[in-house]
Amino acid sequence: MTTSLVQTRFDYGRVMFTEPIIELARAQCLDVLGCLDRHLTGDWGDLSNPQRQMNDAALMCGGVLVSRFVISDSVTLVILTHQQGRLTKLMLLNEFLDDYVD
Repeated sequence: MTTSLVQTRFDYGRVMFTEPIIELARAQCLDVLGCLDRHLTGDWGDLSNPQRQMNDAALMCGGVLVSRFVISDSVTLVILTHQQGRLTKLMLLNEFLDDYVD
């Protein structure tokens, strides 16, 4: 998958979108590719400084990269890149939390 012509900071592998993300993009309620471009260039969105530092360490050592973009009061996009698995997944925060709890 190609987004725009951004200079990515890491190998993002396959890109997967959950169904709610696809629905929000189709309804033009979410700029999915814009957020993905930001993630791929190391703009981690709405993360705390410690979370940003964890991403910076993961860039150097390998690991999971996380971005969070607050779109509205009810919509928060989470983007995860598993560098070893070569997979980037875009999902809503509640989907991420459901996966994390399971």
